[in-house]
Amino acid sequence: MSTTTVRVLHIDTPATPRIATLVGTLYGVIARWLEPRPSPTAAARAANRVRELANRVQASDPGFAADLRCAADRHEADQAGK
Repeated sequence: MSTTTVRVLHIDTPATPRIATLVGTLYGVIARWLEPRPSPTAAARAANRVRELANRVQASDPGFAADLRCAADRHEADQAGK
């Protein structure tokens, strides 16, 4: 009769060092600061183009013109708040 002995070694996985967590958090914060953001003037120019379109369609469709003006205001406010 034969016997087989198997030894199973358990190796604990190392915990993530705290410094790695800190570095990852700092990287995320700095990356958000360095993201390119559209200039406020770009948002204002886009909103003004929509308002010009609203002025052109005011006579034929005043409801749509009002919706366009609201959308331009929301877009400009959203871009200013970012």
